[in-house]
Amino acid sequence: MADDYTEQQSSGEQQDALKLSLQTTTPPAEVPGYRIERFLGAGAFGQVWVARDLNTGRPVAIKFYLHRGGVNWSLLSREVKNLVALSADSYIVQVLEVGWDSEPPYYVMELIENGSLEDLLHKRGRLPVERSVQLFREICIGMNHTHGKGILHCDLKPANVLLDEELRPRLADFGQSRLSHEQSPALGTLFYMAPEQADLDASPDVRWDVYGLGAILYRMLTGTAPHREGAVLDQIDTAGSLNKRLEKYRDVICQSGPPTGHEKVPGVDRRLGQILQRCLAPDPEHRYANVQQLVEAIDERNASKARRPLILLGLVGPLLLLTAMGLYAIRSIRETGKQFTTAMREERSKTNLSVAGEKSRALEIELRSYFDLVAHEASQPELVSTMSAALQEPRLTELRAQIAAQQDPEAAREEILDKQLGQPLEDYLSRRLQHYNKLAESQPGVPKLATIFVTDSQGTMIGFAHSGEVTRKRISRGRNYAFRTYFTGRKEDLPKETPAAEVKEIVQRTHLSTAFQSTATGVWKLAVSTPIRLPHLDASSSRDPEIDGVLVATTNFGDFEQFRVREKDEYDAIGVLVDARPGPLRGTILQHPWMQKHRAEHEGHQSERFQVSDAILDELLAGGDINYLDPIATAHGGENFKGNWIAAVQPVHLPQSEDGSGGETDWIVLVQFRLSKTIARVESLTNKLIAEGIIAALAILMVNGAMWYLVRRANSAATSDETDSESTLPVAMQETISIQD
Repeated sequence: MADDYTEQQSSGEQQDALKLSLQTTTPPAEVPGYRIERFLGAGAFGQVWVARDLNTGRPVAIKFYLHRGGVNWSLLSREVKNLVALSADSYIVQVLEVGWDSEPPYYVMELIENGSLEDLLHKRGRLPVERSVQLFREICIGMNHTHGKGILHCDLKPANVLLDEELRPRLADFGQSRLSHEQSPALGTLFYMAPEQADLDASPDVRWDVYGLGAILYRMLTGTAPHREGAVLDQIDTAGSLNKRLEKYRDVICQSGPPTGHEKVPGVDRRLGQILQRCLAPDPEHRYANVQQLVEAIDERNASKARRPLILLGLVGPLLLLTAMGLYAIRSIRETGKQFTTAMREERSKTNLSVAGEKSRALEIELRSYFDLVAHEASQPELVSTMSAALQEPRLTELRAQIAAQQDPEAAREEILDKQLGQPLEDYLSRRLQHYNKLAESQPGVPKLATIFVTDSQGTMIGFAHSGEVTRKRISRGRNYAFRTYFTGRKEDLPKETPAAEVKEIVQRTHLSTAFQSTATGVWKLAVSTPIRLPHLDASSSRDPEIDGVLVATTNFGDFEQFRVREKDEYDAIGVLVDARPGPLRGTILQHPWMQKHRAEHEGHQSERFQVSDAILDELLAGGDINYLDPIATAHGGENFKGNWIAAVQPVHLPQSEDGSGGETDWIVLVQFRLSKTIARVESLTNKLIAEGIIAALAILMVNGAMWYLVRRANSAATSDETDSESTLPVAMQETISIQD
């Protein structure tokens, strides 16, 4: 049939089939009390079969010695006797029965079906660190028991450690074992036996097994036996005779020192590395004196590692707690500082608002004095007479008309100045200006004037007095200012080019002008103006038959008493006057301490204008609490005004006039206080609390560190004492107890 074919086998399957075909199917002999079930394996001296105890049903292994001529019966006898002596030990493979007189000879031992440690390492390469330590400790306990019976194994290696059904180690193959009092040599396995053991004249020593145990641990951790390298094997193999090979082995081990391959294995701690290096020390005097010390060292290492989380908890726990408390404390301090800062800002804002209100009311009173001054001067007989005379001068009248009509106004102005037309009026105004400024110097509250002048009913200035020196070019006399608010009574100036004939308004009552920059000095000014009515004049050319001119008194914004700053004052709390009228000039700073200090630098030319932005001004007017930045800080010499400020504003009201008119002006008083000064005490307190907390934390850390240092020192001293006591034990106590045959 098409589907009837022979299945092909792989090479591995073919090898397995070959082994099965070669296996023995008939046991060499029957053993009374046991039923032989299957073949387990074969060696140089015979075969091992799996059998079952007919009485207990327990599986056992029966070892038959088929090649009697090749058996060293002394070694076999020694192994069996030693196994029998250790048959009650759970760490040793147990011998159940011996048949010396049978043909072939045999002995029955317990069945260990999980193979040897060598098989496990061959499959896995190396074992996890903690699993290796666990197996190593159990092997050490087993060896400690054998030493307690006076038996030295002398051939410890992974192949001689079997694993039971619970994967616990069981020591086997005691063919090279010696009693502790025997002097006959015993060769072990290369790279697992101590260097001094590789000598045909050497006497057995407990420390041989210590070395072998260390070699097994090294193999489990690294996957290779200590010192097992290709170059070393070549040196030993090419050495020649057995004695020379053994000598080469001794030389290689002693010259190389303890191996260090375990140091590259993750998880091998310092203490375990020390134990391993002490086991594999080439000099037997540097090894553990007996296996009991090795077990204690492992137990101490395990206990130390078990305590490590508690130690870390005891060390790191307080640090974490201290860190958490410190972070929480810092957070609490900062949050409290923020709350205090907010409260102080609110309190300072209220204070600023109150101060701004006081300055606003004081400014209103000061403005009232300007109103009274102008009204008083307008009614002075000498002013009326000198002004009447000036207005009646024929040539001056012609020139005034020419200027108002803008018919070569500069030539007309030059003629007025050259011929000193209307000079008596100007002389009178100069005397009055000097009079008031002298009073202002000696009497607080008296208005300080910058200029005082008179215009005719067309807005042409016919008399002008200035408190300082002004060049002829900048003298305002003979120029028309009908566009100014102090003449029209409007809220805003008209365009400068507006012809006087087109200006229909003239101030009807005492009026406060909007802020303007003087054409003579470039300084920001304000003007208080009032109409002048003269008797017995022909007022046919006047816009208002009852008004013949306007008297105007101006003052520099830096001359208001409420905003003056003395030289010794610090710029931490200042008052500022700001123009709030709608338009491109909104937010312009009219008076500021910087302007007072630097006024002389700007006289004679148009000074730079500094403005508060519309958004900031609107927020301040709405009562918002913001970090205010002073625009003056960008000016030359404005470094004192840099940084954040707390600001508040209040509007300025006009003085109440006799006819009941008044209301708000277009000015606001801005009071600003340096933010850093407000929160300086809070920041100082916050920093002090944080510094105190850091000092306290450092003190706690120092105490904690000192305590841990003392604890570690005490533990180290105790460990050192234990080690010294172990190393100084009498020789009789270090040797294992011998047993008799």
